[in-house]
Amino acid sequence: MTHNRIYIIGLLFAVLMTTAGCRGWLTVDSEDRIMEEELFKNTDGFYTALNGIYVDLVNENLYSGTFGPSDPDILAQYYNTSADNHMDGSLALYQNEAKRLAVSNAWTRAYLMILNANKIIEHCESGRGSVLNDTDYNIIKGECLGLRALLHFELFRYFGPVYTVSPGADAIPYMDVSDPQVKPVLKATEAAEKILNDLETAEGLLAASDPVRTLGKNETDSGNRNLYSYRNLRFNYFAVKALAARVNMYLGYSANKEEALRLAEEVISEARDFFPFSTRDEVTGQAATGAVVESAEDRILSSDVLFAVYNVHRGEDIYEAYFSNSLEATNLLAISANGYRNMYPEESDLRTYQWESTKDVLGNDIMSFIKYEAMEVDGKNYPYMIPVLRMSEMYLIAAECYADNGNDDLAYARLNTVRNARQTSSVSSNILSNIESEYIREFVGEGQLFWYYKRNNMQSIPALYDRSRPNISISTANYLFELPQSEDGFRD
Repeated sequence: MTHNRIYIIGLLFAVLMTTAGCRGWLTVDSEDRIMEEELFKNTDGFYTALNGIYVDLVNENLYSGTFGPSDPDILAQYYNTSADNHMDGSLALYQNEAKRLAVSNAWTRAYLMILNANKIIEHCESGRGSVLNDTDYNIIKGECLGLRALLHFELFRYFGPVYTVSPGADAIPYMDVSDPQVKPVLKATEAAEKILNDLETAEGLLAASDPVRTLGKNETDSGNRNLYSYRNLRFNYFAVKALAARVNMYLGYSANKEEALRLAEEVISEARDFFPFSTRDEVTGQAATGAVVESAEDRILSSDVLFAVYNVHRGEDIYEAYFSNSLEATNLLAISANGYRNMYPEESDLRTYQWESTKDVLGNDIMSFIKYEAMEVDGKNYPYMIPVLRMSEMYLIAAECYADNGNDDLAYARLNTVRNARQTSSVSSNILSNIESEYIREFVGEGQLFWYYKRNNMQSIPALYDRSRPNISISTANYLFELPQSEDGFRD
């Protein structure tokens, strides 16, 4: 993050990964310099650079791993890592060195993407009017600001404090220029303010121009550019507001929760018709193929996903890397039948399609997580999507805020909307416990549960992989991550 050469290599990599056709738009003047003016001299170049960021979000150190299906869910005790020499056993025990190693590459990669976003933002200003019309300016800059806030927030959750305990503690640097020089580590309050400011600006820009507000996802192929379609695969207006709700909920103070509730309810009101909950026919594959077909199952329940990254190698990068029953026991992430039954007490639950009863290489019975298994379905994107934000979280945020306010009727209404959509029965008691249970079921493989625990500073969490085991004791210190050694050394 601290060297110009790293940034330039990163920008070149991101752009060239997008399409081979853009190679002719670049002139390499020296090892450390790209003639970026050539890239940003027309609108296509801006979108090429922006697409490069989206392409790299699927990196294993970002949403194909550290920010999604692997590290946060290991920390949340979804998976049995108790086997001798399991590669993730130390991480599941919250050992400091294991935590540091797990996220150090995410730090470098995320800041690289942030620097690339900053470069695009700066060129938006210089190209406004001459290269970019108002619509393209608003969408490109709005998406870049949203992505910048998103990546900073992912780092903030790892490296920042339990906010309600130590809001004045050190968190992360905030990179808001493309100059890759060392920035000071901000207090958590300062970093949070910058994240929310970026989201507020992004919301204003996208409110003016994002077609998602009138057309929804717009999942139609309009040719080579697709600038205004597939909005669920871009950081759209509703994703910006949903992230702002998530950030405010994470901060956890009364004023933040009021804002989280406002934002969540606005997303529900404005977006629910465009992002409805998945039906059983969609989940079973019948809607896509006309028959119940296992190979066409929509296991990610994609209909209500507000924003997802798109990984054409999702099966190889995620399922084969972490969850395939052909993996050695020391590498496999799986749960027991006991853990599965406790997680899904109702067989009708649509989220049970994300699991399969099988055996590991030693012949032991396990429940294998198949949510991200490779598949191909003609004309559908869900086989390649990794959810980042979804509508169901807005309902759960609203339910929790109403419960905090003592408005149980509205709390249960929002909670039961999610439960009924996932084909489970309504509940009428133990509201907070039931909200936690929905976080457990709803976000497997999406990396949200551990942050629910952290924002609530929970000191005892269930061993989800086998509920016959006692709860895991966890301290506030276990939620804290040290800066990468390279960053410490550079600052020293």
